[in-house]
Amino acid sequence: MGNIQRFGFGVGAIGALATAAALAAPSASAFVINVQLASNSPIVGCADVITANVDVTGDLIPVNFTDNGDSIGSAAPSVGVNQATIKWYPKTAGSHTIVASQPLSSKSVTVTVSAANPLSSGSGGAGCAATGGSFG
Repeated sequence: MGNIQRFGFGVGAIGALATAAALAAPSASAFVINVQLASNSPIVGCADVITANVDVTGDLIPVNFTDNGDSIGSAAPSVGVNQATIKWYPKTAGSHTIVASQPLSSKSVTVTVSAANPLSSGSGGAGCAATGGSFG
């Protein structure tokens, strides 16, 4: 076997080993530890902030947020903080299950949303003061 053939065989073997190692390596992931709202009493139409705390073990994988199964959106965890946050404007009063999920894990919290105060209006209205402004 000539030197060029041996070199080609060696390069091919190294390439095959590298491919096998990459396929066998565990994928980078993050796990949702918990999910919480900024407000203890969300109000229809008022902004609230949902925070998902994640245990990052690799790349910063976006967290998907849902409200009773309907998508709110997604957000990537902040570097060094391991939290993903998103604004939420509840549309209906009553019980809402908020879920924060990533490919390998999810956590949920159930909250009761209060009806909007018909006497308050605009972002300065008393109905939305605790949650950062009204919907609109």
